[in-house]
Amino acid sequence: MGLATLISALSFFIAMLALWLTSDIVKKVENQNEKFLRAHVATLRDEMREMDKMLHKTTRLAQQMEQGHAALAEGRTEHATAIRALQDQMILVSAKLDDLDQSIPQRYRVKPLKSDQKMSQKASIQ
Repeated sequence: MGLATLISALSFFIAMLALWLTSDIVKKVENQNEKFLRAHVATLRDEMREMDKMLHKTTRLAQQMEQGHAALAEGRTEHATAIRALQDQMILVSAKLDDLDQSIPQRYRVKPLKSDQKMSQKASIQ
């Protein structure tokens, strides 16, 4: 029995030593993997931060451009309305001037207008 006990104790001691060496090697490998991952993850995090900053700037610029485009569209609409109103007023003034011109006798007119020349040419043709 003494020899069996000694062999079993020795095998138990070798098994414990093997477990201790294995756990030590596993810790070293995990530390190396951790360092490796931290180095690569750190660069990826930095790149992600930069991309996030660029995305934020791009989004902000896109919003500013949208606002500018909306302001331009509003201004264009307002200008088109104002131009139409001015054209209507010019047509009205032109009609009033034509009416006023027609109310003045021909001999008192300073210069015949283009419309008068056309009317006189039409009258001479007929």
